[in-house]
Amino acid sequence: MQDTYVAVILFPSVYLLMLWLGKQLRQRWTVRLGVPYHFICISNAVLAASFYIEFNREAHRIIVATACMLDTLLFLTLFNRFYWEGYFAKKRNMVVPRFFTHATRLVGITAATLLVLQFIFDVRVPGIIAGAGGFGLAAGLALRPLITNLTAGLTIQLNKPLKQGDWIYVDNRIAEVMELNWRSARLRTVDHTYIEIQNVDLVNVHLHNYSYPTPQHAARVTVPVDYSAPPNKVRRILLRATADVEGVLKEPAPEVFLKDFAESGALYEIKYWIDHDGRQDHIADGIRTDAWYELRRAGISIPLPQRVVRYERPQDDNDAQLKQITAMLGKNMIFGVLDETQRGKLVVGAHTQLFGKGERIFRQGEEGGALYVVVDGEADVFVQQDGVDTRVNVVRSGDCLGEISLLTGEKLSATVVATRDCEVVLVPSERMAEVLRESPELVESFSEILAIRRLEAEVILAESQSQRKRDVVPLSQEEYASDFMNKMKDFFSV
Repeated sequence: MQDTYVAVILFPSVYLLMLWLGKQLRQRWTVRLGVPYHFICISNAVLAASFYIEFNREAHRIIVATACMLDTLLFLTLFNRFYWEGYFAKKRNMVVPRFFTHATRLVGITAATLLVLQFIFDVRVPGIIAGAGGFGLAAGLALRPLITNLTAGLTIQLNKPLKQGDWIYVDNRIAEVMELNWRSARLRTVDHTYIEIQNVDLVNVHLHNYSYPTPQHAARVTVPVDYSAPPNKVRRILLRATADVEGVLKEPAPEVFLKDFAESGALYEIKYWIDHDGRQDHIADGIRTDAWYELRRAGISIPLPQRVVRYERPQDDNDAQLKQITAMLGKNMIFGVLDETQRGKLVVGAHTQLFGKGERIFRQGEEGGALYVVVDGEADVFVQQDGVDTRVNVVRSGDCLGEISLLTGEKLSATVVATRDCEVVLVPSERMAEVLRESPELVESFSEILAIRRLEAEVILAESQSQRKRDVVPLSQEEYASDFMNKMKDFFSV
C-alpha cells in the first residue's frame, strides 16, 4: 500500500518536473517542443511510477522501451537544436543541410532501437545487424558521392578556406565565389561565365585565395628587354610604367627584379600590388602598354626570338617630317615670329616620342629643356593650385607645349595627359639658344607673347577658382613681359 502512495506522488512530480524543464527550454533557449513533449513527460512519469506498482514483465518492458525511445527523440531534438542550428548556423554562420539533421536522427533512432531490442526484449541484435549489412553496404555505395560531397562541404564550412565574394585561382582560372553550399561552389570567372565545382574537387586541389587574409596581394608581369640596356636604367623605366596605371596600389610600392637571362634578352619582373582581381587583366595590360611606351621613348627595344630586319627611314622622309614640324611652328603664336630659316635651325636634332592614352607627357614641376610639338593625337593640360588640378587647355595636332620652360629655363608649369595616343616631337633647347644668340631682338617679341599666354592662363584659373579665396594677385602684362625678358636673357646669356 505504501508503494502505491509513492507511485501516486511520484507520477505528478515527475510530470510537473518535466513540464518545468520544457518551459525553461522554451524561455531561455527558444526550444519549442510542442504537444509531443507532453507524451514524453507522461512516459517518464509512468516509468518512474512503474517501479512502485506491480506490472507483469511484458508490460514493464513496454513502458521502459517507450520511455527510452521518446527520450531518444527528445535528446536528438535538443542535439539538432544546440549543435546543428545553434553552433553551426548561428555561431559559424553556416547553413546546415537537412541531410545532416535527418541522418543524425536516423542514426540515433536506429541505435536506440537496437539497444532496446538487445537489453530490454532480449533480441539477438547481431543477427539483425548482419541481415541489414547487405542493405547498408548497397545504400552506402549508392550514396557515396553525396556523402563525400557533404563531408567536403562540412570541411569547407569548418575551415573556411574561402567565402562568398572571395577571388580565387583554381583550375587555371581566376574567379569570384558567388555561392557556397554543402554540395558545390558556384564561381564567376573574369569573362562572366559561371562554373560549378563539386566540394570534393575543391578540397583536393591547390587553391589560391586572393582575398584572404586581405584583398591586397602582389601580381607580376614579365617584360623582356634587350641585353644592351643597363639594368638599373631599365628598373627606373619599368617603375615609371606602373606610376599611372589605374588599380596599382602606391603602398606597398612596386618593385622590379632582373629575373633571368633568356636567349633573346634579359627578363625583368615587375611586382606590383592590387586589391581588385576582377580587373587583373586590365591592370597587367596597362603596365605592359606603358612599359612599351617608356622603353620606346628611352630607345630600348623589346627583343623577340626572331630575325629582326631594321628599316631606316630614308633621308627624304626625315626631311619631309622636319618640314612638317617647321610648318607647324610657323602657325604657333610664339614661334610664328621666326622666319623660315630660323624655324629650320630650331628643328634640327628634333626626335619623335610616342605616348599612349592616359600617359603623362610631362608633369608640373619637372625640369623642361625642350619644346613639345604635337604631331598627332590629343592631350589635356592641367595646372595645380592650392592642391586642385584645373584643366586649362586641350592641345591637338600642331600645338606646342613647354614654350615657357624652353625659353626661360623655368620648371614646367603644367601637367599634360594624353587623351588619345600621341606622337610628339621634342625640339632641344640648344637650338633655341643658337637662334637667340644670332637674333637677340627676338627676346623682346617672345617676352610679350609669353606675357599674353600667362595672362590667358591666369584668367582660366581665376574663373575656376571664383568660389574660393585667391591669395595670389596676378601681375600686369608689362610686369610679366619684363620678368620673362630678364629670365630669357639670363638663361640664354644674351
